[in-house]
Amino acid sequence: MKLHLSFLLFLAVTLTNALQSETLFRRPESLQAVPGQTQADIKNHDADIVRRLIQSYQVISSENHQRGDSMWGMFFSEKHEALDKKFKKGKERKVAAILRNPGASELFYGFDALSKSVLLNYFSNPHSQQTHATSCLDSLVRFAEAIGAIPLDNPEAYIFIAPIPWRAEDVISLINQKLGVSITFPNPYPFENGLLTPLGVMSYRVPQALYQAFTIKELLKNVTNPRVLEIGAGLGRTAYYARLLGIKDYTIVDLPFTTMSSGYFLGVTLGENQVLFSGEMALDPQNRVKLITPLQFLESHEQYDLIINADGFTEYDPQLARAYLARIRESSPIFLSINHESNSYTVEELLREDNPPAEVFRFPYWMRQGYAEEIIRFK
Repeated sequence: MKLHLSFLLFLAVTLTNALQSETLFRRPESLQAVPGQTQADIKNHDADIVRRLIQSYQVISSENHQRGDSMWGMFFSEKHEALDKKFKKGKERKVAAILRNPGASELFYGFDALSKSVLLNYFSNPHSQQTHATSCLDSLVRFAEAIGAIPLDNPEAYIFIAPIPWRAEDVISLINQKLGVSITFPNPYPFENGLLTPLGVMSYRVPQALYQAFTIKELLKNVTNPRVLEIGAGLGRTAYYARLLGIKDYTIVDLPFTTMSSGYFLGVTLGENQVLFSGEMALDPQNRVKLITPLQFLESHEQYDLIINADGFTEYDPQLARAYLARIRESSPIFLSINHESNSYTVEELLREDNPPAEVFRFPYWMRQGYAEEIIRFK
């Protein structure tokens, strides 16, 4: 089996002791991080969301979803298959228990740190909790640098300038001033670890999602009522923050198993009337986050102003990636890709196969070392 690195890198870099000063953007002594863990406040007012998700899953899980030669096939067979069977059986009480408390299973394994194995093997260690919180604060500061809320750190000046101490509340205040909105850190799950802030616990993926939502907003600032589609959204955090920044028409493409998690997260954080699950209809779909399957996307003729994929494209089966890219070219003038290049192919290599060639603006990803950010405009 080929080595698929995204989640392995995520664990190795952000959830192990390899997260030392060389993997941080800031000097560790400047990051005054306090670790935190969310409390066991399991929701009990989500019955309609759970019921709708089960109904949707009964239909879309029967589609032919080929994971092919990808890490997702391995994750599904090793971590997710038993949960998939429970979702298909559709017992509301059992499904609700899984969705409300993902840390009790491997539901999020592959796209988020809140899973049983990570909680047991990593977050039971106080040193690891502190290391992770420091990484979270480092990412939050880096996001503030990326949007110009604070000056960019200059290691060449370290010999002359003492470290500036950064606390979560100070960075959040500066980000809010720059964005003109008040960011939030929803915590719908128990036992989620991260950085303790006045707004709740902020986990590692949150600053990534904030940056992605901000970039989407900037690329579409001259478009009225923009339509955005994201391929492989994980828990749906980028959609959450894009909505906070004013982008209402947002579609997520993902495998049925993953949409159970993202659908639940968005349903309980945005509100059940703000999300459409696959197969559902509404009078105002343009004002909701919509979840569809890969097959529905590949067979559709919908048009979007921007399509984004972050930390996923190079993890797909190569033939599926090519099919996605062909459909992206037909569907949108802009494709925003944020991916590493450590697997058997890269986005740049796939783009070389295109005719006519796309215009590509490529640079290192602000938020994570070893990742390329590419703004691709199709001619």
